[in-house]
Amino acid sequence: MTSWDIATTGTLGTGTSKTQINGSNPLTKPTQAANLIEVVPYMAASAAHTAAETMLVKWTIESNSINLLPKESIVPPIAGGLGTFGAAEVPILESYICNTPLQPASTQQFKVYGTPQVSNTAAPRMGMAFHYSTASPVNSEHFYTTPSSETSTGTAATSVAGGTMTINDGLWLEDLYAVVTPGTVTASESYIGYMDFSSNDFENSMPLKIPIQPVAAGLGSAISIHMPKMFSVHNVHMGMKSTVTLNTAYNQEEALTAAGNFYTSVGYTKTG
Repeated sequence: MTSWDIATTGTLGTGTSKTQINGSNPLTKPTQAANLIEVVPYMAASAAHTAAETMLVKWTIESNSINLLPKESIVPPIAGGLGTFGAAEVPILESYICNTPLQPASTQQFKVYGTPQVSNTAAPRMGMAFHYSTASPVNSEHFYTTPSSETSTGTAATSVAGGTMTINDGLWLEDLYAVVTPGTVTASESYIGYMDFSSNDFENSMPLKIPIQPVAAGLGSAISIHMPKMFSVHNVHMGMKSTVTLNTAYNQEEALTAAGNFYTSVGYTKTG
């Protein structure tokens, strides 16, 4: 059988510090659980949104009793707007497959954190759902990593180098995540482009380029920006060397008046 539990929401502050949620306490797994199937992070603002501010947060899971690292990726972001904008859209939630083996009849624990990548006047409030099974995993465990921080898009229609990621002991690259968020919004300007994931340590030179979820701005001086979903692709199954330096670049296909931010993440397995 399976069950769900919650690491309760916590405010992450207005800066960019790593903050533990669930009342600053670890989440204890159910004693019968033998498998962490997946996690689902979620987020909303703790107060009214502020113009020109987007909530872009990295989630992280750590443990003193479970060998699960690294487990960190992106909470689907909430875009800001222009002026006294009337609505903020919380994107569709994203499930992150884990398949992490757990010890039955134990009280192993998870520590869950959120780290905003940009500052906000109204603090993000983040929680996380955990999906367990009493059956041991049959598929490979997934691990997730991100660059150390977001990167500015700049304003030109050009390619912008993003952060790098180092993967140790990986076998297959499986998941790609890419997001671009607005800063100061300009009426009638759109964010559109694609993310390029590349490495000399992949098994071949096949391209790994995926579109970002485009973001459009309307007319007027009070504009809400809607981002319905963070785009991701899965089952990539790109072979890797035992140590990989993975490079990212955002190809911005429309010039902007004001820069935004982009952020990436990947998922991988260490066994077939």
